[in-house]
Amino acid sequence: MGKHKRIGPAVVLSLAACAAVSTAVAAPAAAATCYASGGNLYCDNAPAPIYAAPQYSRPNGNPERVVDRLLTTFSYFKCYRTGQQHGGGNNVWYYTYGDQTGSWGYVAAVNVYTSVDPYPGVAHC
Repeated sequence: MGKHKRIGPAVVLSLAACAAVSTAVAAPAAAATCYASGGNLYCDNAPAPIYAAPQYSRPNGNPERVVDRLLTTFSYFKCYRTGQQHGGGNNVWYYTYGDQTGSWGYVAAVNVYTSVDPYPGVAHC
């Protein structure tokens, strides 16, 4: 017969914690909900600032004015424009209105959970 080695409760807890973490990491992420209709985009998004122009900063280096914020996580986007490059690896910005004051402006596509930018069927502004 082989020898069995006893392990303490701390090791058992550590193994259980590792199993929980590996299970959480292995679970597939839910797919974003996006669709275009009538040239408009309806899509999941991150809460994000809405800028007056499709850029974070002006050519002189000053920051672009934030006109409102998206607070919800599913929003309407009227159209798209190209602008300043952002962390999403492209220069697409979506035009929408904010949740705080209803002001219109641009959100970088990195904050909109589309599978491709510009999203097919969305009108160019």
